[in-house]
Amino acid sequence: MEFTGLLGAYPKQHILTEQERQHQLKQGHRLNVEPHYQLSVIKMNSSFLETVDKWFAWKGVITGFAAFLICLFSYGVVVVGFCSNVTSWSQMDSTERLEQIMFSTFICAISLPFIVCGLWMLRKESFALTHYPIRFNCKTRIVHVFRTDGSVLSVPWSEIFFTLGHLPAWNEWEVRGYVLEKDGITVRETFALSYVGSIDSSDVTAEVGEISSSDFVRAHWEFVRRYMEEGPESVSSQVQFCMPIDERRENVGVSLERIFANIAGAPIFIYYLLAPICMGVFFFRVIAMRTSKVPVWPIDIDTSGRIEPGDPFAIKGNLRGDRVALFPDAALAAGVGFQKSADKGKNLSNV
Repeated sequence: MEFTGLLGAYPKQHILTEQERQHQLKQGHRLNVEPHYQLSVIKMNSSFLETVDKWFAWKGVITGFAAFLICLFSYGVVVVGFCSNVTSWSQMDSTERLEQIMFSTFICAISLPFIVCGLWMLRKESFALTHYPIRFNCKTRIVHVFRTDGSVLSVPWSEIFFTLGHLPAWNEWEVRGYVLEKDGITVRETFALSYVGSIDSSDVTAEVGEISSSDFVRAHWEFVRRYMEEGPESVSSQVQFCMPIDERRENVGVSLERIFANIAGAPIFIYYLLAPICMGVFFFRVIAMRTSKVPVWPIDIDTSGRIEPGDPFAIKGNLRGDRVALFPDAALAAGVGFQKSADKGKNLSNV
């Protein structure tokens, strides 16, 4: 549940830090960890892999909090309005009227900034885009990223500086892609991969060959890296579900399942403690989805990612999100399918 880049922008024009250099993830270096897709895939084929943004898993949280702010402080303004109705105003002397004006002004002065803040937050998640997809094209070797303003960033895969980014507020980590200036040290633009999660302190400082299987942040990076470097055949068997949001909004059932997937691996007591919160987030997620537009890739990007007829690795999600082959006969002939991993439950619990 982390919204850096959506509510607050990543630092711009900053110099790479020593920590970022130390935790660099190189495109040509294979990590000794099983790749995990972490419910991020929208569709995949031999031309491109398309994933969701990092805010997608908890979409609805911002809308819910914004609605709370707007309703709470609007209530204060309304109450002040009722307290100063025409009848009571006519019965006041000049001193009482002045006091009423000062009180009303004070309440409005306190409330309005919070209402404006709530409206600003609401526009960041609702009345925006349903998601901000990232497309990794392994044919053209270009990464396309939907920015939050609706424009698209396109940058060569080999020119992106990938590193682990620390999120101190929740002590979580993410994989960040930095687009650097020509000097090679100044960050011009930042985007993040789909998954945000915790990393054990021992894994943070671990050497490349000593990363544990619980490091799902690097495991998600390895999923993307292997797709781009080794092709879809290297990761296709990992993908069980594809988010059913390709050129459409997710349906209500998928919204509910996606929110509760966030706590699927929690202890039973914690699960039932968080369930009412998740139900609230689900309600506002539906609102956010229904008021937002589905992103549409520019024609040139769509053309460059044309899917070849008979591609055995071409998959997307059905209305429930189960992966389906676009060319089932070709997939069957090639033996392409999902292989259930031994730690599937643990994987989903860390989505």
